[in-house]
Amino acid sequence: MNLRQLEVFQAVLQTGNMSAAARLLCITPSAVSKAVAHTELQLGYRLFTRSPAGLSPTPEARVLAMESASIHRQLDGLRRTARNLGRSDTGLVRLAAIPAITHEFLPEVLQLHAQRHPQVGIEVRTLNQDQMAQALLTHSVDFCLGYYPHPHPQISSDLLVSGRLFLAVTRALWDSCPPSPGPRPHARLAHIPVIRLVGDDPMRQAIDELSQRLQAAAGPGIQVQTSRLALELVRRGMGWTVVDFLTARHLDPATLLTLELHELPPMSLYSYHASANPPGQQAQRMLGLMPALLHQALSVEGQARPAINSPP
Repeated sequence: MNLRQLEVFQAVLQTGNMSAAARLLCITPSAVSKAVAHTELQLGYRLFTRSPAGLSPTPEARVLAMESASIHRQLDGLRRTARNLGRSDTGLVRLAAIPAITHEFLPEVLQLHAQRHPQVGIEVRTLNQDQMAQALLTHSVDFCLGYYPHPHPQISSDLLVSGRLFLAVTRALWDSCPPSPGPRPHARLAHIPVIRLVGDDPMRQAIDELSQRLQAAAGPGIQVQTSRLALELVRRGMGWTVVDFLTARHLDPATLLTLELHELPPMSLYSYHASANPPGQQAQRMLGLMPALLHQALSVEGQARPAINSPP
Protein backbone atom coordinates (compact mmCIF):
# COMPACT_ATOMS: atom_id res chain seq x y z
CA MET A 1 0.00 0.00 0.00
CA ASN A 2 1.62 3.26 -1.12
CA LEU A 3 1.00 6.70 0.39
CA ARG A 4 -1.66 7.65 -2.14
CA GLN A 5 -3.56 4.44 -1.49
CA LEU A 6 -3.24 5.06 2.24
CA GLU A 7 -4.59 8.58 1.77
CA VAL A 8 -7.64 7.32 -0.13
CA PHE A 9 -8.19 4.49 2.36
CA GLN A 10 -8.17 6.91 5.32
CA ALA A 11 -10.48 9.34 3.52
CA VAL A 12 -13.07 6.62 2.85
CA LEU A 13 -12.76 5.45 6.46
CA GLN A 14 -13.42 8.97 7.74
CA THR A 15 -16.33 9.81 5.43
CA GLY A 16 -18.04 6.47 4.82
CA ASN A 17 -18.67 7.04 1.09
CA MET A 18 -16.79 7.60 -2.16
CA SER A 19 -18.22 11.01 -2.98
CA ALA A 20 -17.38 12.56 0.39
CA ALA A 21 -13.89 11.05 0.27
CA ALA A 22 -13.43 12.53 -3.21
CA ARG A 23 -14.39 16.01 -1.95
CA LEU A 24 -11.98 15.64 0.95
CA LEU A 25 -9.14 14.74 -1.42
CA CYS A 26 -10.18 17.13 -4.21
CA ILE A 27 -10.42 14.31 -6.78
CA THR A 28 -13.32 12.60 -8.58
CA PRO A 29 -15.42 9.82 -7.03
CA SER A 30 -14.36 7.50 -9.86
CA ALA A 31 -10.71 8.09 -8.95
CA VAL A 32 -11.47 7.11 -5.35
CA SER A 33 -13.35 4.01 -6.51
CA LYS A 34 -10.51 2.95 -8.80
CA ALA A 35 -7.91 3.49 -6.07
CA VAL A 36 -9.87 1.37 -3.59
CA ALA A 37 -10.43 -1.38 -6.17
CA HIS A 38 -6.75 -1.41 -7.14
CA THR A 39 -5.71 -1.60 -3.49
CA GLU A 40 -8.09 -4.49 -2.82
CA LEU A 41 -6.75 -6.30 -5.89
CA GLN A 42 -3.17 -5.90 -4.65
CA LEU A 43 -4.01 -7.02 -1.12
CA GLY A 44 -6.26 -9.91 -2.17
CA TYR A 45 -9.18 -9.06 0.13
CA ARG A 46 -12.03 -6.55 0.42
CA LEU A 47 -11.60 -3.36 2.42
CA PHE A 48 -15.19 -2.12 2.44
CA THR A 49 -18.68 -3.58 2.21
CA ARG A 50 -21.70 -1.63 1.03
CA SER A 51 -24.70 -1.10 3.34
CA PRO A 52 -27.66 1.32 3.40
CA ALA A 53 -25.62 3.54 5.73
CA GLY A 54 -22.70 3.69 3.31
CA LEU A 55 -19.35 1.90 3.15
CA SER A 56 -18.36 -0.15 6.19
CA PRO A 57 -14.77 -1.33 6.79
CA THR A 58 -14.14 -5.07 6.82
CA PRO A 59 -12.35 -6.68 9.78
CA GLU A 60 -9.13 -6.60 7.74
CA ALA A 61 -9.63 -2.87 7.05
CA ARG A 62 -10.07 -2.17 10.75
CA VAL A 63 -6.70 -3.78 11.48
CA LEU A 64 -5.08 -1.76 8.68
CA ALA A 65 -6.70 1.40 10.02
CA MET A 66 -5.13 0.92 13.43
CA GLU A 67 -1.70 0.17 11.97
CA SER A 68 -1.74 3.04 9.50
CA ALA A 69 -3.19 5.80 11.71
CA SER A 70 0.21 6.99 12.95
CA ILE A 71 1.60 7.04 9.39
CA HIS A 72 -1.35 9.15 8.29
CA ARG A 73 -0.75 11.62 11.13
CA GLN A 74 2.93 11.86 10.18
CA LEU A 75 1.92 12.52 6.59
CA ASP A 76 -0.33 15.36 7.75
CA GLY A 77 2.57 16.75 9.78
CA LEU A 78 4.83 16.57 6.75
CA ARG A 79 2.27 18.52 4.70
CA ARG A 80 2.05 21.22 7.38
CA THR A 81 5.82 21.48 7.54
CA ALA A 82 6.13 21.75 3.77
CA ARG A 83 3.38 24.37 3.64
CA ASN A 84 4.86 26.41 6.49
CA LEU A 85 8.33 26.34 4.96
CA GLY A 86 6.91 27.89 1.83
CA ARG A 87 5.68 30.88 3.86
CA SER A 88 8.94 31.55 5.71
CA ASP A 89 10.15 34.34 3.39
CA THR A 90 6.90 36.16 2.74
CA GLY A 91 7.29 38.95 5.29
CA LEU A 92 5.58 37.08 8.11
CA VAL A 93 6.86 36.50 11.64
CA ARG A 94 5.16 33.69 13.55
CA LEU A 95 5.84 33.36 17.24
CA ALA A 96 4.39 31.78 20.35
CA ALA A 97 4.74 32.69 24.01
CA ILE A 98 3.49 31.53 27.38
CA PRO A 99 0.48 33.48 28.72
CA ALA A 100 2.47 35.69 31.13
CA ILE A 101 4.70 36.96 28.32
CA THR A 102 1.86 37.28 25.80
CA HIS A 103 -0.11 39.56 28.08
CA GLU A 104 2.58 41.40 30.05
CA PHE A 105 5.46 42.04 27.63
CA LEU A 106 4.65 41.10 24.05
CA PRO A 107 2.34 44.09 23.32
CA GLU A 108 5.35 46.42 23.69
CA VAL A 109 7.40 44.31 21.27
CA LEU A 110 4.58 44.14 18.73
CA GLN A 111 3.98 47.89 18.89
CA LEU A 112 7.64 48.76 18.32
CA HIS A 113 8.01 46.16 15.57
CA ALA A 114 4.90 47.46 13.77
CA GLN A 115 6.30 50.98 13.89
CA ARG A 116 9.66 49.93 12.42
CA HIS A 117 8.49 47.21 10.02
CA PRO A 118 4.87 47.96 9.07
CA GLN A 119 5.11 45.78 5.94
CA VAL A 120 5.78 42.61 7.95
CA GLY A 121 2.83 40.53 9.14
CA ILE A 122 2.80 38.93 12.58
CA GLU A 123 1.06 35.82 13.92
CA VAL A 124 1.04 35.30 17.70
CA ARG A 125 0.01 32.15 19.52
CA THR A 126 -0.35 31.67 23.26
CA LEU A 127 0.98 28.24 24.19
CA ASN A 128 2.12 26.41 27.28
CA GLN A 129 5.75 25.41 27.25
CA ASP A 130 4.97 21.72 26.68
CA GLN A 131 3.16 22.65 23.42
CA MET A 132 6.05 24.61 21.94
CA ALA A 133 8.22 21.74 20.72
CA GLN A 134 5.59 20.51 18.26
CA ALA A 135 4.94 24.05 16.99
CA LEU A 136 8.65 24.63 16.40
CA LEU A 137 9.48 21.23 14.91
CA THR A 138 6.60 21.44 12.41
CA HIS A 139 7.63 25.01 11.50
CA SER A 140 4.26 26.37 12.61
CA VAL A 141 6.14 29.18 14.38
CA ASP A 142 9.57 30.75 13.91
CA PHE A 143 10.42 31.06 17.59
CA CYS A 144 8.86 30.88 21.04
CA LEU A 145 9.30 32.76 24.31
CA GLY A 146 9.21 31.18 27.74
CA TYR A 147 10.84 30.98 31.13
CA TYR A 148 13.68 28.54 31.84
CA PRO A 149 15.60 26.51 29.20
CA HIS A 150 13.41 24.22 27.10
CA PRO A 151 14.03 20.53 27.92
CA HIS A 152 13.46 19.12 24.40
CA PRO A 153 16.76 17.86 22.87
CA GLN A 154 15.96 19.35 19.43
CA ILE A 155 15.07 22.81 20.78
CA SER A 156 17.73 25.50 21.32
CA SER A 157 17.26 28.01 24.16
CA ASP A 158 18.80 31.50 23.98
CA LEU A 159 18.91 33.62 27.13
CA LEU A 160 17.31 37.07 26.80
CA VAL A 161 17.26 38.41 30.37
CA SER A 162 17.03 37.33 34.01
CA GLY A 163 14.96 38.92 36.76
CA ARG A 164 13.78 38.29 40.28
CA LEU A 165 10.64 36.50 41.38
CA PHE A 166 8.10 38.35 43.52
CA LEU A 167 5.55 37.38 46.13
CA ALA A 168 2.19 38.98 45.36
CA VAL A 169 -0.54 39.61 47.94
CA THR A 170 -3.23 42.23 48.50
CA ARG A 171 -2.32 45.08 50.82
CA ALA A 172 -5.49 44.39 52.81
CA LEU A 173 -4.43 40.80 53.48
CA TRP A 174 -0.87 41.88 54.28
CA ASP A 175 -2.08 44.49 56.76
CA SER A 176 -4.36 41.96 58.47
CA CYS A 177 -1.38 39.78 59.46
CA PRO A 178 0.77 40.61 62.50
CA PRO A 179 4.36 41.54 61.59
CA SER A 180 6.92 38.75 61.69
CA PRO A 181 9.65 38.98 64.34
CA GLY A 182 12.17 37.36 61.98
CA PRO A 183 14.39 38.97 59.33
CA ARG A 184 11.98 38.14 56.48
CA PRO A 185 8.93 40.43 56.41
CA HIS A 186 6.89 38.06 54.26
CA ALA A 187 7.08 35.37 56.97
CA ARG A 188 3.95 37.02 58.38
CA LEU A 189 2.02 35.21 55.63
CA ALA A 190 2.78 31.74 57.02
CA HIS A 191 -0.86 31.17 57.94
CA ILE A 192 -2.31 32.70 54.76
CA PRO A 193 -3.39 30.24 51.99
CA VAL A 194 -1.04 29.71 49.07
CA ILE A 195 -2.35 29.74 45.50
CA ARG A 196 -0.29 27.02 43.83
CA LEU A 197 0.14 25.79 40.27
CA VAL A 198 -0.52 22.27 38.98
CA GLY A 199 1.65 20.24 36.63
CA ASP A 200 5.40 20.57 36.14
CA ASP A 201 5.49 24.34 35.59
CA PRO A 202 8.85 25.60 36.95
CA MET A 203 7.00 28.39 38.74
CA ARG A 204 5.28 25.74 40.82
CA GLN A 205 8.67 24.71 42.20
CA ALA A 206 9.35 28.31 43.24
CA ILE A 207 5.97 28.59 44.99
CA ASP A 208 6.48 25.27 46.77
CA GLU A 209 10.00 26.23 47.87
CA LEU A 210 8.87 29.56 49.30
CA SER A 211 5.93 27.87 51.00
CA GLN A 212 8.34 25.47 52.71
CA ARG A 213 10.63 28.32 53.75
CA LEU A 214 7.68 30.13 55.32
CA GLN A 215 6.47 26.88 56.89
CA ALA A 216 3.06 27.65 55.43
CA ALA A 217 0.11 25.82 56.89
CA ALA A 218 -0.53 22.49 55.18
CA GLY A 219 -3.90 21.87 53.55
CA PRO A 220 -5.58 21.11 50.23
CA GLY A 221 -5.68 24.76 49.19
CA ILE A 222 -6.29 25.88 45.60
CA GLN A 223 -4.17 24.81 42.64
CA VAL A 224 -4.61 26.30 39.16
CA GLN A 225 -2.96 25.83 35.79
CA THR A 226 -1.85 29.37 34.96
CA SER A 227 -0.16 32.16 36.89
CA ARG A 228 -2.73 34.54 35.44
CA LEU A 229 -5.60 32.72 37.20
CA ALA A 230 -3.53 32.44 40.39
CA LEU A 231 -3.04 36.20 40.35
CA GLU A 232 -6.76 36.81 39.85
CA LEU A 233 -7.45 34.77 43.00
CA VAL A 234 -4.83 36.81 44.83
CA ARG A 235 -6.60 40.02 43.74
CA ARG A 236 -9.74 38.62 45.39
CA GLY A 237 -7.90 38.27 48.68
CA MET A 238 -7.84 34.47 48.61
CA GLY A 239 -4.13 34.08 49.35
CA TRP A 240 -0.65 34.81 48.00
CA THR A 241 1.35 33.48 45.07
CA VAL A 242 4.65 34.03 43.25
CA VAL A 243 4.87 36.00 40.00
CA ASP A 244 7.63 36.77 37.50
CA PHE A 245 9.34 40.14 37.11
CA LEU A 246 7.35 41.10 34.01
CA THR A 247 4.02 40.46 35.71
CA ALA A 248 5.10 42.22 38.92
CA ARG A 249 5.75 45.53 37.16
CA HIS A 250 2.14 45.75 35.89
CA LEU A 251 0.43 45.20 39.24
CA ASP A 252 -1.42 48.09 40.85
CA PRO A 253 0.62 49.14 43.91
CA ALA A 254 -2.47 50.70 45.49
CA THR A 255 -4.09 47.30 46.00
CA LEU A 256 -1.33 44.71 45.52
CA LEU A 257 1.98 44.41 47.33
CA THR A 258 4.97 42.75 45.62
CA LEU A 259 7.92 41.55 47.65
CA GLU A 260 11.17 40.76 45.86
CA LEU A 261 12.33 37.24 46.71
CA HIS A 262 16.10 37.32 47.09
CA GLU A 263 16.11 33.83 48.62
CA LEU A 264 14.86 32.27 45.36
CA PRO A 265 16.98 31.97 42.19
CA PRO A 266 16.27 34.53 39.46
CA MET A 267 13.92 33.59 36.65
CA SER A 268 15.35 33.73 33.13
CA LEU A 269 13.47 34.53 29.94
CA TYR A 270 14.52 32.56 26.83
CA SER A 271 13.72 32.46 23.16
CA TYR A 272 13.40 28.96 21.68
CA HIS A 273 13.87 27.70 18.14
CA ALA A 274 14.26 24.35 16.44
CA SER A 275 17.98 23.54 16.43
CA ALA A 276 17.81 22.52 12.76
CA ASN A 277 15.83 25.63 11.78
CA PRO A 278 17.14 28.93 13.22
CA PRO A 279 14.82 31.97 12.93
CA GLY A 280 14.92 33.81 9.59
CA GLN A 281 15.80 37.42 8.99
CA GLN A 282 12.40 38.88 9.87
CA ALA A 283 12.18 36.86 13.09
CA GLN A 284 15.74 37.85 14.01
CA ARG A 285 14.80 41.51 13.66
CA MET A 286 11.97 41.08 16.13
CA LEU A 287 14.19 39.18 18.55
CA GLY A 288 16.73 41.98 18.24
CA LEU A 289 14.21 44.45 19.70
CA MET A 290 13.70 42.47 22.88
CA PRO A 291 16.90 42.89 24.97
CA ALA A 292 16.61 46.69 25.16
CA LEU A 293 12.88 46.52 25.93
CA LEU A 294 13.44 43.88 28.61
CA HIS A 295 16.21 45.80 30.35
CA GLN A 296 14.07 48.93 30.19
CA ALA A 297 11.21 46.97 31.77
CA LEU A 298 13.47 45.75 34.56
CA SER A 299 14.72 49.30 35.18
CA VAL A 300 11.20 50.73 35.40
CA GLU A 301 10.06 47.86 37.62
CA GLY A 302 12.99 48.46 39.99
CA GLN A 303 12.13 52.16 40.32
CA ALA A 304 8.41 51.55 40.87
CA ARG A 305 8.74 48.73 43.39
CA PRO A 306 7.08 49.34 46.80
CA ALA A 307 9.31 50.14 49.76
CA ILE A 308 8.66 46.87 51.64
CA ASN A 309 11.15 44.30 50.41
CA SER A 310 12.93 41.19 51.55
CA PRO A 311 16.52 41.85 52.63
CA PRO A 312 19.26 40.57 50.31
